[in-house]
Amino acid sequence: MPNENRTLQAVYSTGEIDYFETIGQEYSSRLLNSKIVKYYAKGDGILRRDDVSNYIYLVHDGLAKVVTYLVDGREFVMATSSSGGIFGELEILGRSKPLFEVYALTNCEIWALDGKIIKDALGQDPQLSRDLLYYVLRRITELESRVVGLTAISVASRLANTLIRLSSRDPNIGRTMTTINISQHQLASMLPASREKVNRCLREWERSRIVNLSPGLITITNPRALHSYTVC
Repeated sequence: MPNENRTLQAVYSTGEIDYFETIGQEYSSRLLNSKIVKYYAKGDGILRRDDVSNYIYLVHDGLAKVVTYLVDGREFVMATSSSGGIFGELEILGRSKPLFEVYALTNCEIWALDGKIIKDALGQDPQLSRDLLYYVLRRITELESRVVGLTAISVASRLANTLIRLSSRDPNIGRTMTTINISQHQLASMLPASREKVNRCLREWERSRIVNLSPGLITITNPRALHSYTVC
């Protein structure tokens, strides 16, 4: 067990994951040691609104999307979560059901961490309660900024930002080609925008040799040119 503890801490140090940094090393270690490993195929539902969950979820491998639905029924991707990403941590603080739904964009290995560890500690550790309050406020601010930002920039900028974010796990981004396994329908739900507008923009970029398109795949062939469309 000591060797496993050191391995877990090496992979998920408190300084690299905001949630673990917030709750500190002791609680982070206890959560990681409680893990239940779950595997999901691409497209599988990981967390749905009707689920009652007492777990905090950590993406150990793969890519997941956090979604909600617009009033017209369209799916809106609030965020994507790659290795080291956390979700479900807000729900255990009060609500019994998830605020959003989470689906696997690729084959995923997910660690379900026992949220009861944090729930039980809140009543006994005032400092943890204060730290988590500030964490929640940061998350809300980030969400508000993302939603407001999406209404203020063009489809091309939103699309470029999304492609760069999805490819950011590749250490070679900016130097070599990066291929993203995603459909145009999925991309459209991340912006949000119509599939037709996304297709029109991608086709224009393909003609300009910024991307290369094939069924279910988008290859960034000119990262520098794509970055010129982004908004920081």
